[in-house]
Amino acid sequence: MTEDPAKQAWQASVEIAGAPPLEEVRKGANKFYRFIFWRNAVEYAAGVIVVVSFTTYVFTLPVLLQRIASAMIVVAAFYVLWQLHRRASAVPPESAGTMPLYQFVRVQLVRQRDALRGIFWWYLFPFIPGMGLLLAGSMYAPDTHPDGPGWRDALGLTVITAVFYGVWWLNQRAVRKLQTHIDEIDALTGGVE
Repeated sequence: MTEDPAKQAWQASVEIAGAPPLEEVRKGANKFYRFIFWRNAVEYAAGVIVVVSFTTYVFTLPVLLQRIASAMIVVAAFYVLWQLHRRASAVPPESAGTMPLYQFVRVQLVRQRDALRGIFWWYLFPFIPGMGLLLAGSMYAPDTHPDGPGWRDALGLTVITAVFYGVWWLNQRAVRKLQTHIDEIDALTGGVE
């Protein structure tokens, strides 16, 4: 049985361009898939912990503002997990079908890059209202803060801000790495975005 002449010509042109062997690309695609799969599995597990913890807080925290904030954080967690699945779920290389492997890999890299590029809006921002309200509720809780907000509250706000910034910064660094891989594929295949 002979192969499709167009496929043979495409493979020959890729070999001429100095591309890595197809098996190496396939291994890289499988490695990328496993990385995304496990990253998302950790995110889903963390989301379950957030949902369970803050659902408990809805019923146990003493201040109404804190309970409302906890409910907002639960809703934010569900929204973020849905967005993670929608924007950045792992797609196995076997699902490429008849799509050339380089094109499939590029599509997945672009998809992950775009998801991470907008991470502030769909991953971090949904938690900000609930976290802010939770902090406000704890700062003005008469039992724990009879004199109003203090240095511990400022420290808590600073830590939360630093964590949010760190998450955003690390993801923007990953965006640059993904873009480098996309550019490498474009250089090999002559593709453009």
